[in-house]
Amino acid sequence: MEIREQIDKAYLSLIQSALDNAKPNAHLLPPLKLRDVRNTQRPLATCPNDIKICDKTISLREHKIGIRIYRKILQSDENTPIILFFHGGGFVVGNLDTHQESCIRLCYDTSWPVISVDYRLAPENPFPAATEDCYGVLCWLAEQSEYLKIDPARIAVVGESAGGNLAAVTCIMARDRHGPLPKFQLLFYPVTDCNFETPSYVNFSDGPLLTLRQMEAYWRHYLDGEKTTNDPYAAPLQAKSLAQLPSTTIVTAEIDVLRSEAEAYGVRLKAEGVSVTEYQAKGLIHGFMKHVDAHPEAKRTYVAAKDDMIRKLNKD
Repeated sequence: MEIREQIDKAYLSLIQSALDNAKPNAHLLPPLKLRDVRNTQRPLATCPNDIKICDKTISLREHKIGIRIYRKILQSDENTPIILFFHGGGFVVGNLDTHQESCIRLCYDTSWPVISVDYRLAPENPFPAATEDCYGVLCWLAEQSEYLKIDPARIAVVGESAGGNLAAVTCIMARDRHGPLPKFQLLFYPVTDCNFETPSYVNFSDGPLLTLRQMEAYWRHYLDGEKTTNDPYAAPLQAKSLAQLPSTTIVTAEIDVLRSEAEAYGVRLKAEGVSVTEYQAKGLIHGFMKHVDAHPEAKRTYVAAKDDMIRKLNKD
């Protein structure tokens, strides 16, 4: 059966334009050109009137970094949970604007503040720049709990794709460095390894949209010319131990080169005593979070995962 025949028919109609306009050799584009192309494909979502946005620059150890804070205008609660969000884009593309829709949705649906991180991108800033940025913002967030009116013991890290990698790595770094450990991690179709021979890489090597060759290119940009690594702060599935990490929900797309490594990460976490819940979006492809409001299966998996997070962080 052709891969496109496996995609849910209603969902296929949603992505038909993207499929028709996909560049077959996008992996060969210079990274800055690829960034321009990809970023313009996701228009900036309009913020509803009951959510306010605040762009802020914070100082980390040796540089400054941008963050965007989303908060409901009528929020009166003190000591609330908070979501730390990392956008996707293969460590190369994406920014605060491209994933604003996800942040607005999370803020609206939870009534918690959301902080989106404008971490440094490769290849200008290869690994470990992004990981250090994300961990640095976690530490800043915990230190600024009074200013943010949040409970530093109820932090959730949420990431999509490469952002899922950064969320997972941030938790591992927090554990290893005895930093502020998040209480929950929500990983949407995360990158967890750089093994290109997994079943999903074999089955869906040509995508659609996210291909094996594109992921190889992303990894080369991220790893400063290398394609693979065993460093757990780049490939968290390579960690010697995943014990003592936060409760986790992993969301995968059925038709996605990253599915096998995300599932393997869940298996490892469970084996090492971490509470894990998993959801798979049937008939959908990588990146379906942008279609939560347009497709029932995308909404089902998002709502189930979001509800897990709310239950966990609202526990006394």
